Amino acid sequence: MSEVTNPVRTDNLPPPDDAFWKGIRRDQFYLEPDIAFLQGGSVGPSPKPVVDRVTEAIRAFDSDPLKHQQQYWPIVEESREKLAKFVGTRPERIALVQNTTMALSVFAQGVTWKVGGEILMTDQEYGAVNACFDYVAERHGMTVRRVHLPMEITDKQQIIDVFKSGINERTAALVFGHVYWSTGMVTPVKELTEIGRERGIWVVVDGAHAVSMVPLHLDEWNPHFYASSLHKWTLSPKGTGMLFVSDDAHDRVEPLILGSSAHPNPNASRFDMMGTRDQTPFIGLGTALDFQQEIGWDHIRTYCRGLVNYMRERLGRIRGVRFLTPRDPEMSGFITTFTIEGADLQKIRQELWDDEKIETVAFHINDVPVFRISTHFYNSREEIDRMVRAIERRL
Repeated sequence: MSEVTNPVRTDNLPPPDDAFWKGIRRDQFYLEPDIAFLQGGSVGPSPKPVVDRVTEAIRAFDSDPLKHQQQYWPIVEESREKLAKFVGTRPERIALVQNTTMALSVFAQGVTWKVGGEILMTDQEYGAVNACFDYVAERHGMTVRRVHLPMEITDKQQIIDVFKSGINERTAALVFGHVYWSTGMVTPVKELTEIGRERGIWVVVDGAHAVSMVPLHLDEWNPHFYASSLHKWTLSPKGTGMLFVSDDAHDRVEPLILGSSAHPNPNASRFDMMGTRDQTPFIGLGTALDFQQEIGWDHIRTYCRGLVNYMRERLGRIRGVRFLTPRDPEMSGFITTFTIEGADLQKIRQELWDDEKIETVAFHINDVPVFRISTHFYNSREEIDRMVRAIERRL
């Protein structure tokens, strides 16, 4: 396994400087040096120690599959324990699944729905989330009520009021994002969960972007279900995700895949993907958590917040730029979404890649064209400067 050659940070050491982070990028990632990868919100690059750990585990497994199949289970359970501690819960409440889509499907396909009920969501949910619950609603004679979530929000009470406005006597489930894929806005999970629970409504959180971006306290918040993909900000192997299942929801949902999961099991591992599967990604998950822990979660968040603030300052000089991500650090993380009046953002995005090797993403939110820039600790101010200059040349 690749060793972390940069110095390990601890709380009693001063914050790392720019040279430290550049060294991490250079020595600990397989990213091409000429690519500015500002698209980790879709899929993140796993560090070398994670890639090497998984590669070694695959090779070892196939040297004696039956032996290693037994030996790998305790390592996977150790990863579950590390993850549970990191997100503020017990390992018994964590299912290890492939991604957020699979995690949400456990809830959507596993609970008992009633004809005439409503699933409350916003008009900014992710495409796969919309598809999932539109299907469920049509199949079970229900409807999906989508409330309008303003693209520019400055106060968490605005978010709370949006959801409260959509709840009625038919509401069966409240589904919302923790960190919205569209604007990067961070929602008040604790308050929204309390609202749903007080009304006897299922509370389901799409946390695809949240783990390793913002602190989680799942036992304290206690939604019924919390789903996340760990290949984004945790930088774990692709095909690693999690589902938190509250104690009072466990016996009210059926497993998505039947097999050994059909037997009684008080733990959320019942909702893991069953049958023979490659366990090595979940071995790599533990390594990914260790990797960032060695650097220091507080150091990572401080650096990433600094990158976001720097990018807002640089982009803010461009005429016509309007930010859709809240400035308040309690309502934002490492995603910056903005629009530029009169600009063809899709064309610019393509040229940034074709001409400059700058990886970004552009899309529409309710007919408004936007750029979404994702910055992690493998990025730098120089890359941000490079992106801003490239955009300026095309306006």
